[in-house]
Amino acid sequence: MYSWKEILPRMEEIRAEATEQFIDAWKNSQARYTHDFTWHETMGYVIVKRDDANKRIILSPRCPELLKEMGLVFDPGLVGAHPKEPKACSSARPLEEATETHWRPAHARFALRCEPLYLRKFSLEQLAIHSVECLRERRRIIKSMLDPDEMLLSIGQFPLLGAGTYIDHQTPPNGPLLRSQLLSDICLNPTPPFTLEIGGIVDRRGVVPYTGVPIYHDTNTPWPFVDESMPFDPFSEGIMMPTGESNRDSACSVASSPVADMANRNTTKDNNEEARSTAQSVPALSRPLLLDPPSNKNCLLLDSPLFGIGSGGVLRVTLCAADLDEARVLHDHLAPIGAIMAALTAATPIVKGHLVDRDCYWDVQCSTVDDRSAQERGIVPLTTAKGTLLKSRYGSIDTYLGPIDPQPEDAFRRQYNDNQFTYDKGSYWKMREGCGIDNLLALHVSRLFVRDIHYASEYMFESSSSGEKSNMADGQEHFKRFLGCSRQNVCLYPPNKHTGSGWEVEFMSLEVQLTDEENAAFITFIVLLSRVIISYRLNLYLPITLMDHNMARSQKINAAREQLFFFRRDVFGGRDGKSNGSGRISKRISKPGAWHTAQHSNGSSRPDFGIFSFYNSDQPETAEYVELTVDEIINGSETYRVTGLLNIMFNYLHTLRLEYDVEQALRRQLLLVKKRASGKLCTLATWMRNFVHKHPDYRQDSVVSQSINYDMLRTMNDIEEGKVTAPELL
Repeated sequence: MYSWKEILPRMEEIRAEATEQFIDAWKNSQARYTHDFTWHETMGYVIVKRDDANKRIILSPRCPELLKEMGLVFDPGLVGAHPKEPKACSSARPLEEATETHWRPAHARFALRCEPLYLRKFSLEQLAIHSVECLRERRRIIKSMLDPDEMLLSIGQFPLLGAGTYIDHQTPPNGPLLRSQLLSDICLNPTPPFTLEIGGIVDRRGVVPYTGVPIYHDTNTPWPFVDESMPFDPFSEGIMMPTGESNRDSACSVASSPVADMANRNTTKDNNEEARSTAQSVPALSRPLLLDPPSNKNCLLLDSPLFGIGSGGVLRVTLCAADLDEARVLHDHLAPIGAIMAALTAATPIVKGHLVDRDCYWDVQCSTVDDRSAQERGIVPLTTAKGTLLKSRYGSIDTYLGPIDPQPEDAFRRQYNDNQFTYDKGSYWKMREGCGIDNLLALHVSRLFVRDIHYASEYMFESSSSGEKSNMADGQEHFKRFLGCSRQNVCLYPPNKHTGSGWEVEFMSLEVQLTDEENAAFITFIVLLSRVIISYRLNLYLPITLMDHNMARSQKINAAREQLFFFRRDVFGGRDGKSNGSGRISKRISKPGAWHTAQHSNGSSRPDFGIFSFYNSDQPETAEYVELTVDEIINGSETYRVTGLLNIMFNYLHTLRLEYDVEQALRRQLLLVKKRASGKLCTLATWMRNFVHKHPDYRQDSVVSQSINYDMLRTMNDIEEGKVTAPELL
């Protein structure tokens, strides 16, 4: 395996090969139509160890040896392998499916991931009954291998990670692998892909990627709050502390000539009319979007990418579309749902042993893996970097894909792409002029190539130099590396000719839930929503700036009950072929300030530069976009004449001929989502926050002590095992 520094001289060669691989996959997919809809989930777990005598729970770094005991032969070159096409006989029972699971390690030694070995066919019986049984059996398999003092938890982040003693066999911090003042190297999986990716993020950025997480201000919280776990203030000079290994900009893989451009602005004269029309209505930015926090005041500091990548449980749902057209529809219409689902599944109110002023981990994760150099962040002038990058490599989508040939009667309107992003001009024109890929898809793909990959395997270079593919390769290794370096709330994957899967769309913004029943319910919701979007031709488009505002609001405390989210009032607009949908937009504005400013995890404000306004307060029923609660979006609202996504799903189920037990199982799962949205059930984040506040050891100072953490995680484990009831949660 080669590190970022070792492959840096050949980065342009890798970009060119990755572009060719995507073009090849696109060409091969033109005649392909997958008639059967398939899907699969990705689950993640954390293993912890109890110390009952001292009333503490710490992380257990035993996942690599557990996977070895299971007979896992880990291939570092195939980290991103996808499940295969379903078997010809798809009548496998849940217990059989659980044993046919692809287990794999994560970046952290205390976390592991699993996916089904085969894609799941769309069967409502499997979705309603078998999926939850499969999740239970997987959990039972792992639990059977644990020591008596170990527990398996599906949680997004261990509450005390980076605070005091948090992992078994903990070594001093500031080791050579993580280079962290907070985390011990024992936390990191020693397998090369994981060590190289973590190191590549730090090396490419040129500085340690510090992240400030706002502290929750309780009665006795010291104010202003200063994180005393850090020996210095990394933001005192306005720029992060350097690693000391290089005084040049890390993004030096390209020449100083302009090789990138900014999409959705007034483009240069060498761009064609189609590219210009994409941006003609978008106002210019008032200032660069710098995402570096100016101070650590009232924030907890995190100093390692491991805080945000591979260190906790995950829940992702991947949908295999019939063709590229269907994949584009799912990509575009699931993206605005990301913020709603993040609020509904919020599960991370504690970071580094403190209550924080947010319930979701999305922005924190995006910030901790931010590998942009000083030039790309706009701190120093551009000399060698491809351009200024406005977002981290993780974040919400940059552009909708729209239909291949947008027409005036389509539900998609170019004005929805009202944000700006940088893309690689060379790759863009190679796709546009070389093979005729449409403008929006070319922009979507070429934005990947303004970033570097962090490591490469030996046979990537072998296949490039020899022109032959390794037996282990699937022809997309270079492109997959770039995909892995740019994860968004919805991701598009090209067909994989080796596994037989078609175009895939992965939904990323769910936070993993405590119990298998909850996880199965949200999996069912996303899978059914994808079918409803296709069957009823729903129109869920929002301007991307509004979607970004929603994402910021979704992470606030108790957002599922207290926050308002921009949403389409009429989701059936466009079903009859009319681009206007309901045809009612209250008014347009050209000046910023119509919405509250979105506060990012690192403390900076994003200026408003969208072109749509919210509804007139006296005529909400005539607006195209309205501010709604999660309850109104999911369950409907008579006041704003909003149908509600669940009501549409129930109507869809009513049109199907379902067996009684299957229909009842589906309704039970959707009822959990309905009650969570209405506020009758709380989120896991709210439950954890309430547990801390009620604990006798809590001093109203935002600190979550070892004893509080011990009691909380023990109770959560008992809830998952059914030993303790939690009617407010389930």
